[in-house]
Amino acid sequence: MSLGLFPLGHGHNVGSWRAAAARKDDLLGLDYYVNLARLCERGTFDMIFFAEILYSYEQNGRHCGQLAYPTLDPVVLISAIAHATENLGLVATYSTTYTDADATAAKFATIDRLTGGRAGWNIVTTGADQSAHNFSQREHPEREARYTRAQDYVDRARALWREWPSSAQKRPVLVQAGMSPYGRAFAATVAEVMFTVSRTIEDGRKFRVDIRALIAEKGRDPDQVKVLPGIAPIIASTEAEAKRKEDEFFDLVHPRIQLALLADQFGMDFTGYALDQPLPIDDIMKAPHVVSGARDPSRLIQKIDGQMPTLGAYLRQSSRVRSHQSFVGTPEQFADHMQRWFETGACDGFNILPPVIPGEFETVIDHVVPILRKRGLFRSAYPGKTLRDTLGLTPLAAA
Repeated sequence: MSLGLFPLGHGHNVGSWRAAAARKDDLLGLDYYVNLARLCERGTFDMIFFAEILYSYEQNGRHCGQLAYPTLDPVVLISAIAHATENLGLVATYSTTYTDADATAAKFATIDRLTGGRAGWNIVTTGADQSAHNFSQREHPEREARYTRAQDYVDRARALWREWPSSAQKRPVLVQAGMSPYGRAFAATVAEVMFTVSRTIEDGRKFRVDIRALIAEKGRDPDQVKVLPGIAPIIASTEAEAKRKEDEFFDLVHPRIQLALLADQFGMDFTGYALDQPLPIDDIMKAPHVVSGARDPSRLIQKIDGQMPTLGAYLRQSSRVRSHQSFVGTPEQFADHMQRWFETGACDGFNILPPVIPGEFETVIDHVVPILRKRGLFRSAYPGKTLRDTLGLTPLAAA
């Protein structure tokens, strides 16, 4: 299976910045990211992946510091940590909506060549309409227009890469995370890795079957696309201890942060609703981000024991890692979970989203990876020097 790390701030738990080990200076310094990259390489991970955030979280026109994830430019960041690694894939997110295709192609070609073919580009069209104002635009383009531009943008980048001196892997690996119909159609034409959201094994299997069929319809080989759902593990030596740790992580998240996150997610104010009442699904269906198609409640809201959760229960559920699946248990149980997903065709691997960094990721490296290796599910050494080699993708004859 393929494994990637997606670090975000001090962790994907939105209160992770309150954890005892969190140091505010880490996120704006190089050592923090170099150490994570070296951990990845010690665990023979395929890649480390960095997101791009082009706007600041706001509520009622004011910056919401509790939801802020201080992020560095991902392209500059992977360039900076490249010297500290030898085999790890380095994937950066870059928007096709708010950047220039020629400049982006040049940046990634440069990184790919200097790293010997270890670069990857996570192609996004930028979902947050707040980003527009930061680029002197009155409105964020509609989804269809963004994806049309993205296709032209990637075609332009590929054409340029064919003309320029290339790396050992010919061009950067192309990554995509679109889950909407537009996103899936676009991914089917360009993606070699897909970061996905699947909360159950049934959902994962259905998505992978559907996207592989769509890829085949586009005349591409589905085996040349790796589907990696995100998962946030909370791991301890016993299941009871892991559940206690989950409670501790939940306590990091102040209710004000939870409500702010929910407001950002759906584009509506939840402060007037009681925490012990069922989630106001009728009002959510009328929320701006749902009406616009930016959010799909059927993917984000998971019933508890077959019932619509209360607002308080949903806040607890979503504070773990937003819409992605979470896991709580022992290293052996997590390895069992990963093996079941992989062997039943629900995924080609996972994108690990640690709730608190680096502690939870160190546990994966030290206690889960050895189990996967012993079971023959994961490598003990890198098979080659390029990201394409590591992913098991067929070498390219041309860009």
